[in-house]
Amino acid sequence: MNGFLAVAYKDLQIEFRNRYTISITLLFTLISTTIINFSIPTELIQSNLYAGLIWVVIFFASMTGMARSFVSEEEKGTILLLKLISTPYKVFFGKFLFNLLISLLINLASILMFMLFFDKIKIASFHLFVVSIINAGIGIAGCSTIIGAIISKANVKGALFPILSLPILIPLLMLGIEATHFSLIGKDYALILKDNLFMFGYSGFLITLSSFLFEFVWKD
Repeated sequence: MNGFLAVAYKDLQIEFRNRYTISITLLFTLISTTIINFSIPTELIQSNLYAGLIWVVIFFASMTGMARSFVSEEEKGTILLLKLISTPYKVFFGKFLFNLLISLLINLASILMFMLFFDKIKIASFHLFVVSIINAGIGIAGCSTIIGAIISKANVKGALFPILSLPILIPLLMLGIEATHFSLIGKDYALILKDNLFMFGYSGFLITLSSFLFEFVWKD
């Protein structure tokens, strides 16, 4: 456990030193929600559209800022040191923990921005709404970790990240939009919990499979 916590702590120290990922994701979230606010009057936004817009911002903010985890290691030449002093599983879960914290920060920022700009929209089941957002953060972090490791060795890194991530995240996005919509209108709790259980199961499967595949990507 100390091994992957050390990797996550190292990445957090670097991030708080240069603030690249945090700055670019928060800026993207602010700009996108501002544009949406100016483009669509609040009274015309229904709950299903509101849920879809939140997830559009979350997805593209994640794709904008979360590709740097392994790319920065390749660019700085520190990836060889990680291979020498750590194991693939420690590196994977350390990077996953770092990506999870960034993903939750992105999701929280997106929600706060939407609540600020679209204050007339009310959330009927706030606790289930939060659970849906946390589930989304877990899945996005798991996907970003393995995809980030794959694209770090490619020449065109920025373009590949969203292209490879979207097919993997489509089931999570569909369930997340539905669960968010049901949370906003206060629909049957059983339906919201069902969507969240599917999201949690899919995220768990994705993280487990990625951890097994990571060793082959890491040693390539």
